[in-house]
This record gives sequence, structure tokens and C-alpha cells, in this order.
Amino acid sequence: MNSDRIVGTRSGVEPVNLFDPDIAAADGLYPRADELRRWMVEYLCRTHPDLGRPGAVCPYTSHAITLRSLWAAFIKGRDIDRAHIAAIVADLYDMFPSLPPRNEPDSKLKAVLAVFPDLTEYADIEAVQREQKTRFVEQGLMLGQFYPGCTVAGLHNPSFHALDAPLPMLAIRYMAPTDFPFLSSRHEWMDFYLHNFAPEIPKFIATTMSDMLVQDPDAPPE
Repeated sequence: MNSDRIVGTRSGVEPVNLFDPDIAAADGLYPRADELRRWMVEYLCRTHPDLGRPGAVCPYTSHAITLRSLWAAFIKGRDIDRAHIAAIVADLYDMFPSLPPRNEPDSKLKAVLAVFPDLTEYADIEAVQREQKTRFVEQGLMLGQFYPGCTVAGLHNPSFHALDAPLPMLAIRYMAPTDFPFLSSRHEWMDFYLHNFAPEIPKFIATTMSDMLVQDPDAPPE
């Protein structure tokens, strides 16, 4: 088992390496961890007919699994309020740089998940994600919400619900060039995005940005 133990000072949360063999063998200690691993391998690492592009649903997950750079903290119970979720996310924000791998390029594929296997209401997860997203973006990170029935649209097909997952989670990872659609709604987010990625924005993202930013010359003035 990985000996790197890092415990949150606010919430006591302690991430474990999700694909460490010892963690997999101790599945009873981490509720629904096996289900989470299966979803990653059988869904995120494969293509989907509604995705709208070739390749895996998440092009980074298979590499992260190989590197064992996926971490998860499992928070049991139904009585988890917004303040507790916020404290967990704040702890994971502080921990993230210290979780292995710490050096590039491997560290860029690192992610840590706060998993709430017993929650059936997701409004507080959404609220914490909205409230704390900016502080993550300012550090070149993304904070994403996943839960059953999440309707956030995919980049290539608005009918594809990219964040629909079998368990409610909040995920922290490094920002990627393809995150433009998740950052385009606020000027400060776009400032950080462009600062990080302007020299290497993928062509299809640049085209999407042009479509959004360039006004139709034949359109009547507002």
C-alpha cells in the first residue's frame, strides 16, 4: 500500500490511491470503490456512440490508471452538509500538490476525487463546486462535479451528459486545453485559461472560440 499518508486538517479526509492493489483488495473499507474503478475502466476509457468524436470518453484516464495517479477520498454517510463538503474540498485543494506524482509530466495526469457514496441529494455538491471553482482556476486547476443524472453537456454533442456518473463526486485535476467550454462563462476564468494555453490551443477549440466570439456581420445591432 502507498505509504504517502496525507490527512486534511479541516475535515480529516484522507485520500487513497484508487488503483493501488492493496486498496483494491481492501474494498470493504472504501464503499463502492470497485464500482468506481469499473466505471473508469469500462466507461471513461472507452469510446461512446453519443460522444461526438473518436476516442475515449476521457482521453486521460487510461494513462492516469497506468501511472496510478488517481486518488480518492471516500466520505461515508447521508448527513453531510454543505459546510462539511466545502471543508473537504478545501483540504483537497491544499493536499493536491503533495499527492504523488509530484513532477511533470506525470503530475499533469493526477486527479483526486471526493466521493460521497451514500448521498442521494446533490444540490450541496453543485453549490460547493460553484462557490470554489474560481480559486481552483486561479491555480490552473479544475473542480468538477459528477453525480447520477448530471446534465452538463459534452463539448461535441450537447445531448451527451459528460458528468453523469454512478457516484456523486467532486474531482480535482489540472486544467487542460479542452476545458475552454467549462470556463467560457466568466471573464476571469477565460483570463486564466488564455494565460495558460493561448500558445497551444487545439485547432478545434480555436474554431469553437471563434464561433462563439465572432458576431454575424449580417445580424441586426443589439
